[in-house]
Amino acid sequence: MRRLLPLAALVLVAPLSLSALDWPVGRTVVTATFGEDRTDHFHNGIDIGGGEQDVQPFLPGELVFRYEENSDYTSLPRGVGSFVVVHHADDIETVYCHLKRGTIDPRRTTYGARDRIGVMGDTGYSEGTHLHFIVRDEQSASYVNPLSLLPAIADAQAPVIRRVALAIGDQVRTLAPGAIVPSGRGTVLAEIYDPRADVKFLWPMAPYGVRLSVDGKEIARVSFDALQVVEGRMVLRGTRLASRDVYAADGMMRCGEVDLRPGTSHLLLTVRDFAGNETSRELPFTVRD
Repeated sequence: MRRLLPLAALVLVAPLSLSALDWPVGRTVVTATFGEDRTDHFHNGIDIGGGEQDVQPFLPGELVFRYEENSDYTSLPRGVGSFVVVHHADDIETVYCHLKRGTIDPRRTTYGARDRIGVMGDTGYSEGTHLHFIVRDEQSASYVNPLSLLPAIADAQAPVIRRVALAIGDQVRTLAPGAIVPSGRGTVLAEIYDPRADVKFLWPMAPYGVRLSVDGKEIARVSFDALQVVEGRMVLRGTRLASRDVYAADGMMRCGEVDLRPGTSHLLLTVRDFAGNETSRELPFTVRD
């Protein structure tokens, strides 16, 4: 049986220089992160803004497919607009979506590191000019978080934990230090996000990882490393968690389930972004019958 490695590991052991990996645009403004809630599915890539500009491959590769919006391909997804799929060494595949109509060269079949794939646009279901960038590990048929491969960008702003709540049955209670809750089994919910540091208004994005501990023991963890389609559902790779299992209807994140037994407990919620910035919230509470 062929051993399947995470894409990041494939790159590290491949005869490719890590310095060869590059952002597909010159001006990099991340506007949406991997794993964000898209109502009925996870965001399977990242969105990059920065204005209309040339899009280049993050590695040299060969053309797999190109599509110009409004061309006659009824079976193709319409939401991504004009897009190009490129195959790279070690079974890496990248997809460049929402390209400006008319900027994809129909004669090109291979791409060097500086060749233009197209121009960032707003074709398809788009709310403005941006690039939806996808990375796939073809060996494991996984969508991989592009931030695990691309050169790091400066980010000194930590994620935000705005509110923590506890869902017990059909009731949701805000969880504050010293709260008294009934015994049973509950789900910890949290309003958490990673802010953009380059704008002055609120622009919430999904964090990279969430850890939930109770009384010093980790009981749940969510990490947006990779996604995989299992039985027709897009789930976090290595789990059976689809978007509706991770995100509640009000936009809060389900961080894990806890057994609520009489006594005093300490809940610790830690949220991390991809740059390694962390925010923690410790909440002591009392459980009563």
